[in-house]
Amino acid sequence: MARGLEGDFSLLEPLPDGVVLCDASVYANRRLEAMTGYDRRRLVGRMVEMLVPEGLRAAHRKHRLEYQARPRPRAMGSGDHDFEVLRADGSTFSADISLGPVKRAGEPQIIAVVRDITERMRLEAALAHRALHDPLTGLANRTLFFDRLRQAMLQARRDRRQVALVMLDLDQFKSVNDEHGHQAGDHVLRKAGQRLSKGLRRTDTVARIGGDEFAWVLPGVSGRQAAAIMLAKLLRAVSARFSVGGKSIEVGVSAGMAIFPDDGDDVDTLIRVADVELYADKRHAPTRT
Repeated sequence: MARGLEGDFSLLEPLPDGVVLCDASVYANRRLEAMTGYDRRRLVGRMVEMLVPEGLRAAHRKHRLEYQARPRPRAMGSGDHDFEVLRADGSTFSADISLGPVKRAGEPQIIAVVRDITERMRLEAALAHRALHDPLTGLANRTLFFDRLRQAMLQARRDRRQVALVMLDLDQFKSVNDEHGHQAGDHVLRKAGQRLSKGLRRTDTVARIGGDEFAWVLPGVSGRQAAAIMLAKLLRAVSARFSVGGKSIEVGVSAGMAIFPDDGDDVDTLIRVADVELYADKRHAPTRT
């Protein structure tokens, strides 16, 4: 099968995508050679499944035979999932693959065009992360916070558990911006975000709601007392002092907690109860403003 393919398919050599001609064996252009790390002499005459991760080969062979029995054009992006292509060094990359039937010397064969979408997926993931995370602190933003809180409440209803919602606010933060500038304020917000993330479980969420307002979503708590103990432990990890430009700046943290479903059965009620406790906490601390 390898003999004569270079001449027949020379127009495929400069294409930016990899090209595979496969039936029971493989022809590959130079782009696929570069993408996979295989010398094409190792590919020609081999089953196409050598480019498939070992655990997926049986399923791929089954689907390939089904497709060859009823071949039809399939464009890029029309598959219901991305594909993993195996490189010669054992690593893999994500690919989008188009397929189409061709005839060579009167024999039906399948031609596949392979596009490496690793960079596209990285950019999509970065955009998705940016849409759901605060750009300054990297924490969950308001959108993700509300989604995580609603999901935690749904799970708690199913499991008959409770969820603690904690609203947090940095005290004396306005004076940081006024006396030291917004760059120092941003530094304090980033550091506060890091400290508010310490000690959390994998199921917990810390979010920046806006300005100097943060929140914790703590699912699966066993009651108000247990949640209060957990809250006290988490708050101890948030030091009141931040070093900015060699200067020590003191910033307090106020907190208010609401328990689902005891304090409310919907998001708005829970936030309102937690906010009431938050402002009560601020009033009872004479050093906070």
